[in-house]
Amino acid sequence: MNTLQCYEILGVKPGASIKEIKDAYRNLALRYHPDKDSSEGNEERFVKISDAYQTLRIQQIGESKTIQKFGDIYPEDAVYSYEQAEKLLLKQKYEEAIVFFDNALERLPRYANAWLKKGDALSNLKRYDEALYCFEKVLDINPESADAWNLKGICLSDLKRYQDAMESFDEAILLDPMRASTWNFKGVCFFILEKFGKALECFDRATKLSPEFVVAWHNKGGVLLKLGKKKEADKCYETEKKLRR
Repeated sequence: MNTLQCYEILGVKPGASIKEIKDAYRNLALRYHPDKDSSEGNEERFVKISDAYQTLRIQQIGESKTIQKFGDIYPEDAVYSYEQAEKLLLKQKYEEAIVFFDNALERLPRYANAWLKKGDALSNLKRYDEALYCFEKVLDINPESADAWNLKGICLSDLKRYQDAMESFDEAILLDPMRASTWNFKGVCFFILEKFGKALECFDRATKLSPEFVVAWHNKGGVLLKLGKKKEADKCYETEKKLRR
């Protein structure tokens, strides 16, 4: 798909601003989202719309800024603190990681990645209200952070605020419709709310996007059982078993 085709799919003129592109994409995505329109050929149309948006978005970002290394543009002590925090986060030493994230944020209060990963650490500690504050900080800095919308949704789900969680997952999907994990999390919310048909659609999307996504196959099998489709459920569990070998 070339750039001109992307503009045509979104219905905007060549050279449109990133805001015009985003607004056009959001309107089309909401209109043709598979959850709202399941007519034949609609899924393919939705994928084309998403691909066109991602292509133009990446192009605009590339033209608007020069890529520089984190360590080249921020204070040395802030870089050290952030890098230490990342290492501790990977080791699941969440309390220690938060201290270093705070040190980095003291020097760089609008560094979105530090807020995002601090929120992730807090969420793992089940300090959900504090985590939500961090994700909101990210979205204040960058409303197009699919990662922040996704993590916010997971946090809200852990708080059993499933409807709010799905709204966050919807925002994440609009920004990154190819992320299988978000579809899976949204499916879990639908499952808990006993909206099994909707849950199946989400798990089906997750397994199509990521055929080796073991958890999504397990979840798909569970919802098929709830719908009385044992043979189909057994196939999902068999796929799960093969992937775990």
